[in-house]
Amino acid sequence: MPSITITVSAEAHARLKKLKQGKESFSQVILRAVPEPPARTAGELLDMLEREFLGKDLVNEERMKIVERGRKRRSKRPARHAA
Repeated sequence: MPSITITVSAEAHARLKKLKQGKESFSQVILRAVPEPPARTAGELLDMLEREFLGKDLVNEERMKIVERGRKRRSKRPARHAA
């Protein structure tokens, strides 16, 4: 596996060193401690969400009734008006 040299502050090095477990390398510490982002672009995020929720009934009649009941309630807090 190719390697790349990076520069980190003494504080960052000390934190990484504290996170090391056994004979773990700094690369292994970083890969364990820093999660892979779920998506790098909005398109990737949309694809992920479509795969996750494909075929699931996200909006059903019972949920809509709950929303409608909630919308009919009034807050007892005084109204705040923009200045």
